[in-house]
Amino acid sequence: MFNSIREKRIVRDGQYELTLQIPENEYFNAYDTIKAEAAHEILSNYLTLKQDDGRVGEVNISHNKSGHMVKITTQLNYIGNDHTEGWYTPDTLNIFRHDED
Repeated sequence: MFNSIREKRIVRDGQYELTLQIPENEYFNAYDTIKAEAAHEILSNYLTLKQDDGRVGEVNISHNKSGHMVKITTQLNYIGNDHTEGWYTPDTLNIFRHDED
């Protein structure tokens, strides 16, 4: 699902607004109904995946049936947040392996 998400971020008067758009088929493969609990879970997992330290504010979720999209919006707060340790991901493209003769 996370590979199909379209993300939009806007900063207005120092406030960060995050909008996630998810194709409805991807959303409904994981969830049965449009509900706030699902939106919170998606946001939490998405921000963790992106190593984003923003704290989620009020969450809104809606379903655009004609556009076949589920939209989640929230305010992100960065002031006073603790920094989350990043994940180490090895760069396997730069690993060279030599066979011994």
